[in-house]
Amino acid sequence: MLLVQIPKVCIREQHYILDIMIGEFLGLPFRVEEYDKSNINIRRPGSSSSISLNADFFHRAHKEWLGKSTMPVLPMKFWVPVSHRFNRKLAEISVPVIYGQAGMEENYNCIHMNLDIFGSSFFMLTRYEELITPERDEHDRFPASSSVAYNAGFLDKPVVNQYLDILWACIQTLWPDMERKERKFRKLISCDIDQPFDLAGRSLKRTLLRVCARLIRDHNPELVIRDGLNYIFKRFGSDYFDEYRRNIDWIMTVNQKAGNKVAFYFIPIQTDTQFDNVDDIRTGKNQDLLRQIAGAGHEIGFHPGYETYHCSEKFTQSAQALREACRNLNIDIASMGGRQHYMRYDIARTPDYWQENGFIYDSTLGYPDKPGFRAGVCYEYTMYSLVRRKKMNLRQRPLIIMEASILSDEFEGLGFTHLAMERFDYFKNKCKEHSGDFTLLWHNSFFHKKSSKSFYVNVIK
Repeated sequence: MLLVQIPKVCIREQHYILDIMIGEFLGLPFRVEEYDKSNINIRRPGSSSSISLNADFFHRAHKEWLGKSTMPVLPMKFWVPVSHRFNRKLAEISVPVIYGQAGMEENYNCIHMNLDIFGSSFFMLTRYEELITPERDEHDRFPASSSVAYNAGFLDKPVVNQYLDILWACIQTLWPDMERKERKFRKLISCDIDQPFDLAGRSLKRTLLRVCARLIRDHNPELVIRDGLNYIFKRFGSDYFDEYRRNIDWIMTVNQKAGNKVAFYFIPIQTDTQFDNVDDIRTGKNQDLLRQIAGAGHEIGFHPGYETYHCSEKFTQSAQALREACRNLNIDIASMGGRQHYMRYDIARTPDYWQENGFIYDSTLGYPDKPGFRAGVCYEYTMYSLVRRKKMNLRQRPLIIMEASILSDEFEGLGFTHLAMERFDYFKNKCKEHSGDFTLLWHNSFFHKKSSKSFYVNVIK
């Protein structure tokens, strides 16, 4: 049992981040007491050893909660803990000093950390900056390019995991008999089904536009033939040549061979005529698809439409539609989660909608424009409401990569190349290093290039 003494500022916030870092992540028992000093102090009853840590962020936030003065200062310093006796456990770690200062001081039985590990981790996990920084893209999303992590050069690093390793190295140095929670690397493969069926096949005009795109953009004449056949077959009520629908079957097949369970997230109802191009989830063909996915042992999840991220009424209507569709098929919805359509997310409101509607987890916290660690971590964790200043029940499964962020011309634009595979492997290996979760999003509509399917198979292995 550890005793953690905390200064009398931002009490709930300190309790939350201690619960996450020491409790959820390390799996260590601890209790908290308040005291009249400025640092956070960790002791073990019966031991003369202690770890003290800078609490810079919490003192700033106590003076001006969500104020501009509480933001980190750029350019940011980095610290490499190379000169200390636990260095071998932290090989090649270079961490940003989001709050506090670089360096640490130690003697035989006491360690003082100048780096504010807990405050910096709170900043990343709660997405604190997103309620202060006003920049948004054309879809009202907080862009990676406006984030502290991107501008300081550490978006590609799971910085909270690195902070955790430093904290654990301190604990193990002073109390070597303590054991942290064992973790295993997980591949969390998901598919946002923006369109379970290719609705372009219902219109001759849209089919012709699609054919032009296949030839000019994708250089894929095979799909040109399939698009033509899809249009003809749909005239007779058949989806046999519908690539979007066939890709769902293919995704299930190749992931089963790789030993993966896939989470398929569905848009239940249309909330926007331009960006939600779907039929009601309770209609016949969609019901058949849900039955097939659940019957194959994969997960059915929630992908609320374009306007739901800031509208509780539309969010709730969508949630009720999906639950009704699943109940009709006796599909278990007790542990259901999902991801916002277009990854539109208001950190002040959207998580509350997920919790209020009884969802277990959300997996939206990634960037559409850049791969990386938006929340700074590759572990699932319990979220915190910055508005209500209260720990939530909702879990977050941070999204590490959406396929388009690396492959599409509008983002990194690497295409289905060796360089792109190196990017996927880089993030997968970063998650492996910390026995974390490699969370991958790949749309059923993103198999338009000839090499896309072989590329996908290599990614999910």
